[in-house]
This record gives sequence, C-alpha cells and structure tokens, in this order.
Amino acid sequence: MGKIENGINGGFTGTVGAVTGYYLNGKWVIRSKRRKSIKNKTGSTDQKACRSRFTMMQTFLSPVVAFIRIGFKLESKKRMMTAHNVAKSYNMLNAQNAAGEIDYAAVRLSFGNLSGVEGVKLEHDDAGVHFSWTDNANGDYTRQHDQVMLMVYDVDNKTAIYETSGARRLKERESLEIPSFYKGNTFHTWMAFITDNRMGISASTYCGSFIF
Repeated sequence: MGKIENGINGGFTGTVGAVTGYYLNGKWVIRSKRRKSIKNKTGSTDQKACRSRFTMMQTFLSPVVAFIRIGFKLESKKRMMTAHNVAKSYNMLNAQNAAGEIDYAAVRLSFGNLSGVEGVKLEHDDAGVHFSWTDNANGDYTRQHDQVMLMVYDVDNKTAIYETSGARRLKERESLEIPSFYKGNTFHTWMAFITDNRMGISASTYCGSFIF
C-alpha cells in the first residue's frame, strides 16, 4: 500500500501495483518492481542438483535432530552455528555424492577429539541390538567412565532409536531395545563416547547395518 506525502502534488512512499515510491537525496523516486527471472525461479541444472542434495540430507537428519544437537554441540559453539547446520554442512561435504546419495559409512552424527570407538561388534535378537567394544582407555579413570552414545536408524522408514547416556566405556557392552513391529527392517548403526560433563565427545563411528 502506498502513502501520499504533502498532498496530491507530493510524492508517495510504498508500493502501488507494479511501482514503488520513495524519497532519495531530496527527490521523489518511482521505480518498477523487479521481476524474478524464470531462470532464477526454476533454477539452473546445478542449482536444482544442489537443492536436491540439500533436501535429501535434511530428510536424512530430521529424525536424529535431538542426537546431533548433542553430538555437534561443541563444534557448533566453535563455528557459531547451530548444531544442526554444522552436522548438515559436514555430511553434505563428506558423506554425500553429487547425486545426493548418502554414504552411511562416512556419516558423522557427532564430532570431537575424544578417544573414539574400537573393536565394535554387533549382535541382535528378538529384544533388540547389542553393541560391544574394547575398553581403550588404557587405565585412564576419566576415560573409562565416558558414556556411550548409540544410534540405530531405519533409513527406509526414517525412524531412529538411540541412547545418549549409555554404559561406561569400561563396561564394553550396551543394548538398545527395538519394538517387534520393526521385524524385517534394515538398520544402520553408529556409536560415540561423551564425557559426564558433556565437555568432550568423540567423532561417531559407523558400526555397520543389520536386518532385525
């Protein structure tokens, strides 16, 4: 909506139809509104590919937002970005090809320099999935008491089951219960360690996939 200034002989501010009026350097100026070009609206081939990759990664991360808010919290503070945006940026650069396909083995759901996971093994039964690992704290009491973070992700159904405060590193074993209605579904899995005070975290490790 436009507004007339100084009566009928004055200028106007605002937008009327396809024109916009404003006062600039002592003069009243009227100009036509810019139209978006069809090219910019529809996007080039490269733009469309980038948008598709963005959407695919956004869809992949959506079910695990609460997990990556913890997993990328420390890195997000360094970069002054949200944890979700840091996770999306990292994984688009390192775990996604030009066609948008996701390399699950390269995906990171947490990021940091704490000692990571070693000697991972997976077992599953009717109750769920059981993770085991090697205590690699080398006798360091603090590292022995880091907590495990676990993730199982049904990519086809965009469903995730996870734990962010699991067993201690020295326990070498933790489980996730999986409801029986997931029978026959394929899950991808990740693990990481986090300190009690949440001031240290490891990069997540991909632990493989299994059919429940």
